[in-house]
Amino acid sequence: MEQKKVLILSYYWPPSGGSGVQRWMYFAKYLKEFGVIPTVITVDEKYASYPSKDESFIELIKDIEVYKTKTLEPLRFYSFLKSGKSNKVVPQGNVGGKKKGILDKIATYVRANFFMPDARVGWNKYAYSKAKELIQKEHFDLIITTGPPHSTHLVGQQLKKNLGIKWMVDFRDPWTEVYYNNLFKRTKKNEAKDIAMELAVLNEADKVLTVGPSMHKLLADKVPSQPTKFYFIYNGFDSEKFNKLEKSINEVFTIRYVGTLTENYPYKSLIKALNQVTIANASLKLELIGNIESSVLEYFKNHCMINTQNIPSVSHNEAIQHMKNADLLLLLLPFMENAQIMLTGKLFEYLATDNPILCIGDKIADATHIVDGLGNSKSFEDTEINQITQFIENNYHNKVTNHISKLETLKFSRYETAKTLSELIKNMH
Repeated sequence: MEQKKVLILSYYWPPSGGSGVQRWMYFAKYLKEFGVIPTVITVDEKYASYPSKDESFIELIKDIEVYKTKTLEPLRFYSFLKSGKSNKVVPQGNVGGKKKGILDKIATYVRANFFMPDARVGWNKYAYSKAKELIQKEHFDLIITTGPPHSTHLVGQQLKKNLGIKWMVDFRDPWTEVYYNNLFKRTKKNEAKDIAMELAVLNEADKVLTVGPSMHKLLADKVPSQPTKFYFIYNGFDSEKFNKLEKSINEVFTIRYVGTLTENYPYKSLIKALNQVTIANASLKLELIGNIESSVLEYFKNHCMINTQNIPSVSHNEAIQHMKNADLLLLLLPFMENAQIMLTGKLFEYLATDNPILCIGDKIADATHIVDGLGNSKSFEDTEINQITQFIENNYHNKVTNHISKLETLKFSRYETAKTLSELIKNMH
């Protein structure tokens, strides 16, 4: 079998938790089975700013060669000012959350205008130095940078320019269109600089990879002269993990939401629909599992008539077991510009459970197209309250009997997505 060696630069790597780490962790895990040997450069966790950690991921990548570097992290200083600990308050997206004090406002402005394109750009010189050292010492066919943080792509750009190595760039989320950019007070000059940096990366990369068709179109439209270098490969689920899970039976019908839930999600539509169901409260419950904003929890407490429980952030292994045990899985898509690009990684893990999925969000989103293509699941706009209520009741009364076939979901397994990536890598010349 022809072998290729790739050098992957990823800020997020185990023991980092959350969704951002999983795409390339799983790609790296399975690529070697298709003749692509990965080496990874990442941040030493002693210096990193991770919103969450998950030690269970470490076992999955134990056979992969990994080099860890130092970094300079303004977010660690922010966390220290807020909590007295350098890695306790590490926000995602919007620094400081919804309610901002003076420190939060200053931090947001500084982050937006003094750390371009993002607050983790302090890793770049360390990542570049280690990558250059490795490339000069051994042969690599390709370097791959994945973002966010999109500052990592600037390292790939510099390595290609200075060393002439081929470069693939991976966008897990948008760069200039990412939703939290609207929360920043960035100067016009810096907005223009950000747009220019992204465009230079898209123009200079040999291949541009992303997570779905709408993001593919968003990026490719920026470089209309080079349409053939843009690709998308979906995120997926690890079939090895899911094959080991056994489903337990709930005493009452249990709807579960797993992941992050903030004010910009359509949770109020869910509450309105739940309050209309004709099912006895003792026979139905809702569980919100993960990082749920305090104001959202308070709203559920004051307005939802259905028994609602919050289970704080859990390990990935625990999260997928909760998914497997659910009677109905809940997928809420955030309100945002370019809503069609929203394609959360947990959707594919939802698919792997064979449980029905209730999706509430913009019908043009890639996620809703996938959900509506399944036999047992359905997506609704946030205004379709009565239809959402009916879908919940139909599931409760077992009126939705179709199941997701294994053949339908197989293409979303991490093994299959890594196979697709390996073919793309091997076809690069």
